[in-house]
Amino acid sequence: MKTNIRSRNNIHLSGNGSQPMMFAHGYGCDQNMWRHVAPAFEEEYQIILFDHTGSGQSDEEAYDFEKYSSLNGYATDIIDICEELDLKDVILVAHSVSTMIAVLAAAERPDLFSKLILIGPSPRYINDEN
Repeated sequence: MKTNIRSRNNIHLSGNGSQPMMFAHGYGCDQNMWRHVAPAFEEEYQIILFDHTGSGQSDEEAYDFEKYSSLNGYATDIIDICEELDLKDVILVAHSVSTMIAVLAAAERPDLFSKLILIGPSPRYINDEN
């Protein structure tokens, strides 16, 4: 069965511009965290808000523990969203753990992204030793 990406990630589109600006929330949040930020860009950009699978109003049935046991699963979802919406030249604004998800997505598919704006990034989330 093919996944419905729009419902899986609770995608919301707004804005009047042609260049896409996608906002990726951090852990323990959902797209609602951008409610005071995203509207400032709606006049000049196409705004894409979404919930990571397992967060907010995403499709909880789509959550797969194995897929989302690493950040790569979430990066794949961002790529899926870009492909589903036929996005190119995306400005990806990411917060917290989504900053590393954004880096992984852009490393996998640099052709999709023009800029990454990383807010509060951390290069590491798990301490393997000591």
